[in-house]
Amino acid sequence: MGQRVNVLWGIVIALLAACVVWIGYSNYAMSKQVDKLRQQKIVLGSDAQLEETVSTLEKSLDERLEHQAKVTNDPFDLTKVIQSKTFLQSLGLRETLEQQGRMRLSCTVVGDGSAAVVKFMGSSHVIRPGDVFNGFTVESITPAQVVLSKSGARLVLMNEVAPESEYSDGLSGRTSVSGQNY
Repeated sequence: MGQRVNVLWGIVIALLAACVVWIGYSNYAMSKQVDKLRQQKIVLGSDAQLEETVSTLEKSLDERLEHQAKVTNDPFDLTKVIQSKTFLQSLGLRETLEQQGRMRLSCTVVGDGSAAVVKFMGSSHVIRPGDVFNGFTVESITPAQVVLSKSGARLVLMNEVAPESEYSDGLSGRTSVSGQNY
């Protein structure tokens, strides 16, 4: 039994010695490769294909950063599709299509530079006497009304209270002055 233990210990010691020699040789070979790589002079930026790839990626990134979406109509405006007044009110929308299609005098400012705010097609428009608005010429602005004319016909807009749903909405329309959007 004692000889078996001695033989087993001899095998274990021989295996350990072989592992140490193998690991030492592997480290020696790896250090030689590291020395070769250290002695090589590496010149960055000499690869033409890499330069082309980098410039293409930079150009693509610049184009993406410069891109700005220009949306003329609100893509989330459901009034163009859904006209149920109760459903639109449940969504918190201010005006139905029929309300957007007519002009409503929201307020007037009378003085040296008289002006009025007219709600039309979901937007607020600031108009002044002499302006042309939706094909109509603004004739006059008084504290309670605006007189518009087109081809000899006159349209009188009276000050109207905003629909209830517009009070809760806040200021969410666009404003335009003499046809320019701000």
